[in-house]
Amino acid sequence: MPGSVDPAVLELFRAKAKAATIEVAVVQNIREAMLYAVSLAGKAEPAQVLPTGAPPKGNGAAGKKVLAAPGIPDELYAELERQAEAAGVEPVRSGLRDRLAGIEAAFSIADLGIAETATLIQQNEREDARLATMICETHVVALPVSSVVKSAREAEDYLRAALAKVPNYTSFISGPSRTADIERVLTLGVHGPLAMHVTLMEG
Repeated sequence: MPGSVDPAVLELFRAKAKAATIEVAVVQNIREAMLYAVSLAGKAEPAQVLPTGAPPKGNGAAGKKVLAAPGIPDELYAELERQAEAAGVEPVRSGLRDRLAGIEAAFSIADLGIAETATLIQQNEREDARLATMICETHVVALPVSSVVKSAREAEDYLRAALAKVPNYTSFISGPSRTADIERVLTLGVHGPLAMHVTLMEG
């Protein structure tokens, strides 16, 4: 289970993440991870296609870009609000069912990472937290390095405990959404985020 992590396991996670088109960044702590997400949201392309000739703008109030972060604790969300305000980004944490189109980015925290497949595991009991990871254009996930294991077998104890909870909604996320048709044409972002970033937190 999570604890001190072999550097080779982290390198394996990075390699598998790259193969799954997941961007990986190393940060010191959760506040740096949130700042990374805010920065990405501010630079994101608008989540909705605008009419030809219309100036690009976000989908939030006054044309701001939107960052959904419904699953983080109150004290962290207060910090995220300050960061977002400074960057001209609108943070949201509820009512996502009414915003199913128009979320430029989402920020969440992973419970566990599996290096062999670059898979992130999250328990999201709240609907808004589940929606945020599915309807955004870019998903940014914070993952403590101490929560990275090499294989799914090493995650067995955690998963047994997680899946025993009722109600339960455990997500396994292995990169941005992708699908292919019968002609093997791969398309990203059809059933979920177009891009995914993982911030490995050393602190």
